[in-house]
Amino acid sequence: MTHLPSYRIPDRTSQPENARRVLQDAVAESGLQPLIARFSSLTLATLLLALSACTALSGVFTPAERPPLPLVQAEISSDARVDSTGAIAGSFVGEGTSRQVHLLSSDPAFIAELVRRWRPEKDRRIDPVDWLNKRGTYAINLDHNADSALLNEVMLTGSPDGHTRVKLSTILLNGAKCRNAGPQAELIVEPSRSARVSLRGPVVGSFRSADVKWPVSDNYSRDPIADPSGELVDSLIERTAQVMDSVIQSRLPTRELPLRDEHRRLAINSLADEDAADVIPVRLDDGRIRYAVSLRETRRTARGAEAMASIVMIWDATLTWRQIVFLPTLLELGRRGPTRPLGERGAPYYWRRLQTVSGFAFERDYVWMEQVNVRDGSVRWVILEPRGNIVVAAADVEDGC
Repeated sequence: MTHLPSYRIPDRTSQPENARRVLQDAVAESGLQPLIARFSSLTLATLLLALSACTALSGVFTPAERPPLPLVQAEISSDARVDSTGAIAGSFVGEGTSRQVHLLSSDPAFIAELVRRWRPEKDRRIDPVDWLNKRGTYAINLDHNADSALLNEVMLTGSPDGHTRVKLSTILLNGAKCRNAGPQAELIVEPSRSARVSLRGPVVGSFRSADVKWPVSDNYSRDPIADPSGELVDSLIERTAQVMDSVIQSRLPTRELPLRDEHRRLAINSLADEDAADVIPVRLDDGRIRYAVSLRETRRTARGAEAMASIVMIWDATLTWRQIVFLPTLLELGRRGPTRPLGERGAPYYWRRLQTVSGFAFERDYVWMEQVNVRDGSVRWVILEPRGNIVVAAADVEDGC
């Protein structure tokens, strides 16, 4: 077993405005003050100005892009809403089959709006979520006349193959199955017969009014991206592990340090949860390619506790630019897998099953993934806009009941 070195994340922030102070400090430390004093004040000022200009110019050749702040978890995120005409607007996460696509929402406020609009008149005095929980399941059968505003909307669904228009067929509302769970809305949509894009697998859906214009076609075939080479995959995992261990060790109590790497073979882009990694290429809206990495690797503390360390990061191909998507976690391992956070400030999450799906508005990719909460056993599907660490949509698919 090998002790993991401490890996400090370097500060790449340039400070050209401090050039004058830095030079003056260096002169004072060198003992050259008498010599410098012989120069005229104009000469010294010119020298300082030149140094400041060079320092500022060097910043032109360094990346101006700053990575966004990392997330602790993907919250239930929803911009979904129902307007006064019954039209739905918002984004949804889901999964598609050969015949239908199921778009999900776990947003209680949105679900309450659906219940208020479509439940029977005789039940309108009861709180909408309580009514749904007591009923269990309620299917909304849309009427072509009464629900014309909703049925005439532009509905798009994006998959790894691209995105295309779809048609809403029905809405299913499900009440909470237990005390710790919440309600769920399931919007079932169908692609048109002429659709050239397959909607199988992970998807993101969007409902918008017909007057909202986007700069890309409503039918878009996503160009596949070449998978990273084996050498690049190894380098991405190695560098991700260094950052992960450094952040975790900085937050652990001294009695747990140092962490040790068990050097187990990792399963790449598989269905495995432990000692596994997902490495996928992601296209940004300006055409650049970056690489998203989800790492789940066994570690052992100084006191002998076995744990699974987890993180999600994004890198460029040169490994000089990096972005932490989700802050790393350390989860104690039991016989059936990770059980609880190790450490007082630890979060109970890990992330798996990363895949790219076609985003909207620009020719860019979103990242679809699963977030697992080991404390209650729930699983959450997440759609992430990677450039800004923005959760576009998230919904619970397993509630731990």
